[in-house]
Amino acid sequence: MPNIYYCNGLGKNDLGILRAVLSWEECAKLLQLFSVQYAGLQFPTMTQQDQGSAVLNMLQGEPDGRWRVGFYSFDADLPQIEEWVQTCVASRKPLGQQLPH
Repeated sequence: MPNIYYCNGLGKNDLGILRAVLSWEECAKLLQLFSVQYAGLQFPTMTQQDQGSAVLNMLQGEPDGRWRVGFYSFDADLPQIEEWVQTCVASRKPLGQQLPH
């Protein structure tokens, strides 16, 4: 499952804060809206100039194989990504409603 981390670049070893765990469907929708750049297998190093950025972590290969395992830096501003995350999370069904009875 892909994860989104938010980073502020203020800490010397800022590895970001986990913001959301996405389904593959949610990740595909996100990647249709925002472009990303592959950053490698290690969490990208943030600089003090990075006053807010987001990183996508692909823990496993995407089902269709288009995306590599590793970290991706977003080309969008953090507020744009946060707006999408809030909309995405708000539209999810509660856990009890996701499972068939």
